[in-house]
Amino acid sequence: MSEMQRERDLVLNPNEYAYVLDKTKGLISCVVGSYKMSLSTSDSLVVFNEKTKRFEEASFSDAITVFVSAPENWYITLKNPTKDDRHPMPGTSNPLPELKIGKKVNIRGNVSFALYPGQMAKAIQGHRLHSNQYLLARVYDADALEKKESITNNIAAGTIISEVGQENTAAPGTSAKNNVVGTKETEVFEKKYTIGQLLVIKGTEVPFYIPPTGIEVIPIDGEKDQYIRDAVTLEKLEYCILKDEQGNKKYIHGAAVVFPQPDETFVKNPKGGYKFKAIELSDISGIYVKVIADYKENGKQYRAGDELFITGKDQMIYYPREEHAIIDYNGRVVHHAIAIPVGEGRYVLDRKTGNIKMVKGAAMYLPDPRYEVIVKRKLTAEQCNLWYPDNQEVYEYNVGASMPVAAGVSRQKELLRGVCPTSSMDVLYNGFLGQENAVVEEGGFSRSNTYSKPRTITLDNKYDGVVSIDVWTGYAINVISKNGGRKVIAGAQTYLMEYDETLEALELSTDSPKETDHTLKTVYLRVNNNKVADRITVETKDFVSVLLEISYCVDFLPEYKERWFNVENYIKYITDQQHPLLKREAKLHTIEDFCENVTDIVRKVALNLTDSEMPSDQPSVGLNDQNSADNLSFSKPRNNGLNTQKYSGEKTRKGRFFPENGMLIYDVEVINVCVDDRVEEMLFAHQQELVKKSLELSNAGREAEVAARLAQVDKTKADIEYGMKAYRLELENKLAKEIFAQQEELKRLEEEAEQAAWTAKQRLQELLDFVQKSELDRQKEQTQMELDRRRESDSLDIAKQTAYTDAVRKVVEAVSKDLAASMLSAANASLMSDVAEAMGPYAIANGESVAEVTNTLLRGTSLEGLLEKLGVNHL
Repeated sequence: MSEMQRERDLVLNPNEYAYVLDKTKGLISCVVGSYKMSLSTSDSLVVFNEKTKRFEEASFSDAITVFVSAPENWYITLKNPTKDDRHPMPGTSNPLPELKIGKKVNIRGNVSFALYPGQMAKAIQGHRLHSNQYLLARVYDADALEKKESITNNIAAGTIISEVGQENTAAPGTSAKNNVVGTKETEVFEKKYTIGQLLVIKGTEVPFYIPPTGIEVIPIDGEKDQYIRDAVTLEKLEYCILKDEQGNKKYIHGAAVVFPQPDETFVKNPKGGYKFKAIELSDISGIYVKVIADYKENGKQYRAGDELFITGKDQMIYYPREEHAIIDYNGRVVHHAIAIPVGEGRYVLDRKTGNIKMVKGAAMYLPDPRYEVIVKRKLTAEQCNLWYPDNQEVYEYNVGASMPVAAGVSRQKELLRGVCPTSSMDVLYNGFLGQENAVVEEGGFSRSNTYSKPRTITLDNKYDGVVSIDVWTGYAINVISKNGGRKVIAGAQTYLMEYDETLEALELSTDSPKETDHTLKTVYLRVNNNKVADRITVETKDFVSVLLEISYCVDFLPEYKERWFNVENYIKYITDQQHPLLKREAKLHTIEDFCENVTDIVRKVALNLTDSEMPSDQPSVGLNDQNSADNLSFSKPRNNGLNTQKYSGEKTRKGRFFPENGMLIYDVEVINVCVDDRVEEMLFAHQQELVKKSLELSNAGREAEVAARLAQVDKTKADIEYGMKAYRLELENKLAKEIFAQQEELKRLEEEAEQAAWTAKQRLQELLDFVQKSELDRQKEQTQMELDRRRESDSLDIAKQTAYTDAVRKVVEAVSKDLAASMLSAANASLMSDVAEAMGPYAIANGESVAEVTNTLLRGTSLEGLLEKLGVNHL
């Protein structure tokens, strides 16, 4: 029974309380310790569930609750306070009083109390704010703020609050309009607060804050029991963006500490922070801006809808503003200039007119995105094959497929033209870089002890620029524009094509003989050192057919540059002109004559030469004999004047000239001559007979030539021997003359040397005499100086003795007889000592003793013999 009784006893320690429910009456009392209470069978311990707002039965351990406590600088938020603002009394059971359901009050510490059933409380630490921190608060009871006690509590807390849309400049402890500030209890609010009104409490104005009743501090979203918010601290070159509930934005630049208004929030950057870096611009970079609101700056009015392109020439550092909306492309906002090296270019489209211009390098080109767009140009498959033969990469880039290989067509790899920097109507963004939002680093400067390589870039403009054609040395192209323009470009150079330009193609015959069945289509014309091979069958005067294989050397004269592309197939044109002439010339010769002189006959016809211009020893003008070709002169006009053409000033070149396209055949080579086998045998036999007779004649001539040359050799040998003897005699005479001249010269030199020796000896003797005389003069002067010195020394000794004698005389004269008589006997010793001391120099000068000199001087006086009496005779 006692155990059950103890289980029903409710024992509460100090600072503890519990709720007891009377199940019969439904009343709940608050039992506060220190207290002991025996619970009946109808009593039950309950707790208040704040979530469900219901009382639930609980065990003893769960039902006993500690007081709600708030130390100094803390406060308690109490919900459902009593009407008289009292708390349960300790040490007793407190009935439930009438509560203000739904009300909430803030109670400053230090306090500790129990809660009535239905009350809810939370202890919160007072808010200590740094200068870059703030609180966001909400008004939940405007009437409570107007009560006198609330004002007093608010003043005690040192509260300064700012309303929505209004900045507070008052200092703590001073009275300011629209602020809960005052020093007297009689002060009242000049501003009526409304429920739900948001307030900002800044750390720059209130270092410590406890809200009064009627104001609650809003915790940070997602953070439990976290109320203090950090303002945004901006450094130089930083800014932040504040956006209010109406969608208006405000841009604030550093250095500053930024507090938002109650209805404002910070806009986050892509990295999650609230700071943005100012955009750095230069002369070769800019940003594209849309004006979204009217504003005026530097005396200039800007309207909504205007578009601006701001570069570093306008401002080096750009801060966004609320009237501007930056237009970005794929998240990139900064437009950078495009590097265009020398020899390259870019196509630029005018967005308003549709005109496309070409910008050539070297340049750093910054297109204005309001009006200009960098474009590309795609080439067709035919253009790729003609302009860039056998270039697989160019073909795939422009056409989008592999290059097909045409059967039977030999592509000229020597015409390969590198790469094709193409561009299309697609907009280029590779010169278009975005502005990254820099992360604000902690601390100061960070340096490394390793070497940092300088920044380098790689210009890869292979397909981003203007279509360029590399025209090699000795080649030319014909450029045609859509407006009818035409120009011929000769190499070596790189030509940048305008957007509307294309190249004219030639179709050249490739087989021999030259026909039009198989042609090569190309845009490159070889204008120097061009060779054209041909095959032609002619018939001689005696009706023998001869097959000739010929190679023409062709140049296109530069003064007829504009005509070079007038003939589409110049190879077929050459052969069509030359075949009739060669066939007609062959009819004038027999087969023997034709075969013997086939080279001269073909050169005469092909180069349009006259008989006088065909010397037998004239060398042919080949590809490597350009100077000799230039020095030759044209013959007179023949065959409608097609054989003469001015070239390089006054010089002329020999050959057949075609004025239709400025083409000149300056040389021709016969590669092979073919005739019928039987005719060839006959010609061979005849040629052998001619060779045999020619050899016999050649042998006879050689024997005669050998004999003549031997006789000439003997004559030459005799002439050489005679010349050698004469030369030896001449050398001997010349040697004898030179020996005689050398002997005469030697004698003359010996005489001059002897004369010079006597002259030197005489000068030496004169010098010795002068030295001896100077030595005697010095000795004489030295002796005279010694005599003068001794004379001066003797004079000094005499003067010294004279002065001494005068001194003694004056001393003697100073001693009188009256002085000796008046001297006392007691002072005789002292007097004589003085006298002896005074007579000392005189005695030394005469070589006598002091006593003798003194006795001599005092002889006849009363002091005579005094020194002897005193025992000073030794002096």
